[in-house]
Amino acid sequence: MKPLLIILTACSTLLATAQAAELSLSEKYLKAQTAYDDARYAEAAMIYEAMVNDGVANSEVHFNLANANFKDGHLPLAVWHYRKAWYESPRDPDIKANLHFALNAAGAIDPAPGFVARIFETLSIGEWIAAAVAGYVLLAAALILCLLVPSIRRALLKFCLAPAALILVSAGGWWQWHQLELHPEWVVVKTEATALYSPVEGTTAHYKLPLGALARQTGSDPKGWIEVEYDGKRGWLKAGFISRVSP
Repeated sequence: MKPLLIILTACSTLLATAQAAELSLSEKYLKAQTAYDDARYAEAAMIYEAMVNDGVANSEVHFNLANANFKDGHLPLAVWHYRKAWYESPRDPDIKANLHFALNAAGAIDPAPGFVARIFETLSIGEWIAAAVAGYVLLAAALILCLLVPSIRRALLKFCLAPAALILVSAGGWWQWHQLELHPEWVVVKTEATALYSPVEGTTAHYKLPLGALARQTGSDPKGWIEVEYDGKRGWLKAGFISRVSP
């Protein structure tokens, strides 16, 4: 009975710890929301930022943190966290609307992906991975049944086309989001961000990026320069002018 008692005690302790952590998290949400409702936006942002630093980095927290930063006048941080929230919940209309509003307030353009990219961006990378796993499970189950029930093999083989297509489409969705790792997005966090024609101090200016603009990386230089694309134009910026959003 002693080992059983030890196990039960350990389980009770873990459950109590989890409940306490959940309660603490709920209290933080409530405290942050109260501060936001009372127009204490800096305080609300500080609480949400602490939650992100503690690993609670879901789309809701990023969205609320973006709202608090926007109200507090920190436009680049607002855009940064709206974009983070969008990565997690790309179909959320509030996130998309607020990101659009923040970019407009910055005088910056919205990212304009192509038709295929827009389709693949309807699901998050986590959702595409889940869809691929579901496809693999269905395909494996159908193939096993083909071996076990030969009488329905023909119908099952036709059915296999559906999960195979799901796997293929999911791979495309995953690859679309994987591009953010290969060519990450950056937010302009300092004024006077001017893209140059080459990664050399003093070379000819190409174009300026407004504070809070979203730009996509297309290259890099070991001396601290990042080549970005914005509004169809490419140029080189010092890394200190921008903050990376993508994973």
